[in-house]
Amino acid sequence: MDSPRRVELAPNDLSALRYLPFVDGLRAISILAVVCFHIGLPEAPGGFVGVDIFFVISGFLIINQIKGGLVADRFSIFTFYAQRALRILPLYLLVVLLTYAVAPFFILTPDAYWDFLSSSALAPLMFSNFGFFRTQGYFDISAIEKPLLHTWTLSVEEQFYWVIPILLVLIFRLGNRRFGFMAAMIAIVVAIGSFTGAITETTTGGRNAAFYLSHWRAWEFVAGGLIGPQVISGVRRLPYLLVDVVGWIGAAAIAISIVGLDAAMPYPSWYAALPVSGAALVILAGTARPDAKIARVLALRGFVAIGLVSYGWYLWHWPILSFLRMARLEDTNLLADSLGGGILALGLACLSYRYIERPIRRWRKEPVNLKHPQRIVLQGVIACAIIASLGGSSALVGYQFTRSLVKSRYGIKGKGTLDNGCDSKSGFAQSCFEGPEGIIVGDSHATVLFGTFAKRFDALGTRLISLARGGCAPLLLAKSQRGGDRRDDCARLIAPFERIVTRQPPISFAIISGIWGGDDNYLSKLVPELISEFDRRTRILLIGPVPMFPISGLKCIVFSDRYGLSRDSCVKGRSQVEASNAAANRVLRTMPDKFPNVRYIDPTAVLCDQTTCRPFKENTILYLDTHHLSPAGADQVYDAFESDFRWLAGKN
Repeated sequence: MDSPRRVELAPNDLSALRYLPFVDGLRAISILAVVCFHIGLPEAPGGFVGVDIFFVISGFLIINQIKGGLVADRFSIFTFYAQRALRILPLYLLVVLLTYAVAPFFILTPDAYWDFLSSSALAPLMFSNFGFFRTQGYFDISAIEKPLLHTWTLSVEEQFYWVIPILLVLIFRLGNRRFGFMAAMIAIVVAIGSFTGAITETTTGGRNAAFYLSHWRAWEFVAGGLIGPQVISGVRRLPYLLVDVVGWIGAAAIAISIVGLDAAMPYPSWYAALPVSGAALVILAGTARPDAKIARVLALRGFVAIGLVSYGWYLWHWPILSFLRMARLEDTNLLADSLGGGILALGLACLSYRYIERPIRRWRKEPVNLKHPQRIVLQGVIACAIIASLGGSSALVGYQFTRSLVKSRYGIKGKGTLDNGCDSKSGFAQSCFEGPEGIIVGDSHATVLFGTFAKRFDALGTRLISLARGGCAPLLLAKSQRGGDRRDDCARLIAPFERIVTRQPPISFAIISGIWGGDDNYLSKLVPELISEFDRRTRILLIGPVPMFPISGLKCIVFSDRYGLSRDSCVKGRSQVEASNAAANRVLRTMPDKFPNVRYIDPTAVLCDQTTCRPFKENTILYLDTHHLSPAGADQVYDAFESDFRWLAGKN
């Protein structure tokens, strides 16, 4: 993320600007927090708030610089856009291009390449935040497989740069060429509306609009922009000690955010108010009283030096971390990630600052070089469009090649799947309930079985209906768990489930599959309760838990084969699998004795030999990731227990 050079605003003159070192120091804290969080430093579980601090700094600098230019009658929108293009694009587009070049050596799966295709085309256009928002969800690939994931923040910031000059020009003209009470009220209303949306639109499952979309992040920029000359002038009249305390309160809020928040919390929500208010208080105290202690600390040479290269460090660190982790097939290794995303990325940031950022900064300071800003803007737009086209087309070729390789060499698609339109996510057509039908209930372990099983049952003259959703354990549909106050994403399954299980005549059969988490007492209570929801004439097949692996089976096998490595790292001992699944299997295997309409199958015997469980069978890959069966894996389960599936369809 980027900000222009740091400035101090004189209390009564928006055009009086000079460098404030402590703001560079604040940017250093922001980038250190982000990098420490990304490399997995346990002391910084909330380091992601560094992004929010960046946004506050940008709002403070950009909004006040534009206001200063308008008041002094020297603001030009094209000049502004030209300066932003020269500051942001050269290094940004270089990093994006190098990411394109390196990605084919590390991206291994069709899903990862498809995601990279989207981000490759959208990142140069500064729309990658929309792309990442669109693909976000339970089955989204992991963050480590997205080498351009960090560009979402640049997209949000650039969208702010596009809108704010036009908005401020309109407000300035409506306010009789000044920024007074009306401008302040508009800013406050925008901030309140955006902050309200940040709270209400934050989700912990599915797409999190408040995280990725710029209009729900706007309040963070406005929070910085509200620190204008009138506010600074008023605070400057307060006692020094009070201003100093305000600055330290802000620093404490930032520190608490970094060490006290974590990625498991719903974010941004109201939690973001802590780092945002902290950053705003530090900026307010430092601009009102540059001799405040927090400003003097942040103005130390080390902090300022890091702040100066923070833009480059941010751009370099994430692709390096992403490629390192894809090569290791694991999430974190603190030492390796510290050397790569920390030291190596910082070194590249210093070099790019010395040879790219600083020379361009000097060049754009010469007025003659900005004599035709429209040309610079046009050149920037053309460069972004060309690089987006290059990235999208090259990634498309990579995706097609990877998909063809996985499909032909590893037989991951098995005997094929069927999309019969009877999935709860898209709603049910009336035809789904015409003729013999059954349902599959459960979480993502059930959803990955649906296409394969639908095809097999279709061949038997029976239609399969999916009531499965990622992250929704089947036992959440037991009667005692279907509370009226349920607000999670899985609650959407309750109404269709209740309609189907109470209909007459009853459905022919039900398949129940999931992770089956919980201890013996939990399972012993809820499994019979769920089974009892169904009519006794409905045949029920319980599918036990599948083996789970520490590394994605698909990635591990493709990577091992590509680089001539052993597949031994892809397997897991059967004793470990049986120990982790013991509670679920212990309870599930007793259900046929209690309910005459129930059968139970254990996939462990299909996916493991006497000692070892494997996510592959010869060259056929049976897993999509660490614990979801591929269509080929689902075929293996169906073929091994075909008599039980035929019993469900009434063919035995």
